[in-house]
Amino acid sequence: MTPVVADHTDLTQAMDASLKSKVTLEQLVNLCIEKEASDIHFGEASRVALRVQGRIVFVENIQALGHEEMEAMTAEMIPNVDERKRLERVREIDFSYTDKNGVSFRVNVFYQRSKLTAVMRMISKHVPPLETLGVPEVIKGLLGLRQGLILVTGTTGSGKSTTIQAMLEYINENAVEHIITIENPIEHVFLDKKSIFTQRELGKDTLTVPNALQAAVRQDPNIIMVSEITDFETLDGVLKVAETGHLVIASMLTKDPTQTLERMISFFPQAQAEQAQSRIADNLIAVLSQSLVERMDGAGRVTVCELLTNTSERIGNLIRRGNLAQIHTAIQSGRAEGMVTRSDFAAALAEQGVISPETANQFVNQE
Repeated sequence: MTPVVADHTDLTQAMDASLKSKVTLEQLVNLCIEKEASDIHFGEASRVALRVQGRIVFVENIQALGHEEMEAMTAEMIPNVDERKRLERVREIDFSYTDKNGVSFRVNVFYQRSKLTAVMRMISKHVPPLETLGVPEVIKGLLGLRQGLILVTGTTGSGKSTTIQAMLEYINENAVEHIITIENPIEHVFLDKKSIFTQRELGKDTLTVPNALQAAVRQDPNIIMVSEITDFETLDGVLKVAETGHLVIASMLTKDPTQTLERMISFFPQAQAEQAQSRIADNLIAVLSQSLVERMDGAGRVTVCELLTNTSERIGNLIRRGNLAQIHTAIQSGRAEGMVTRSDFAAALAEQGVISPETANQFVNQE
């Protein structure tokens, strides 16, 4: 049976009930690779779908999976019985899965309407060079700093993990460092080049991110990567590590530098707001926010970036005083320091013919 993927223009067509073809996890994985999809969606009593170039498309000739099929696929992805029991107990888990050909996926299995459901995100086996991602060149210099916090932010599916992996690989190829990663789950296994890596996965190698951060400072690190900052405990731990003289690289699920700073401050109790602003101002190096948009030639998507750098007293003072409404204006006037707004970045891509003027104008209208 060869799964058939619906055309992008036909996203609402109902699945033909007369098609009763069964499907295996291996077939779904192979289809994802063949179609260069970023994600696979499947579950008990649900349609199978892929996300291709940012858009959901359905696999037409696969019937909704049954309970036993979904149980079997879950057992194939999670062979450890204790881990499957944990899934039953906590109702959702993240983990990594590698197929027999060595292709890796970040997986979330969860329950919806009491039925097992899964989303698998394909992880590229090869980390793209930092130069090919289109991020501002100033980032390379910031990666050579010895202390502070670099944040990569954006919405879900905006390529944050890929950018961070490219940053770490750039360091790996150019500097002798000990890099510790704290991930949920591990998405890419780094090979030691000039640097050495210690990669720890939440739930397998460590119980919590704050625990791992506290232990990391006793493991002789130069650089620590945290896959995502989602709460006060993690942010407080990250800032403490930066304050003790380490470079930290992390991601946050925020759309731009201003929202990132607002979210960071909001993690702290209200009574500690001024202290939070001071700590962030003292330790933050940069916020790189990114989006993915379609290329004009139809050959996939391209990154549109916005970059805030905190390498002058001007930005630090705005953060310290809580004047976050002025951050965007400060980015606009900070071109000489390597800063760039999303609208300027998009306009440059439009001038190069990479994206359409209409796509670029969307970013102007958002400001």
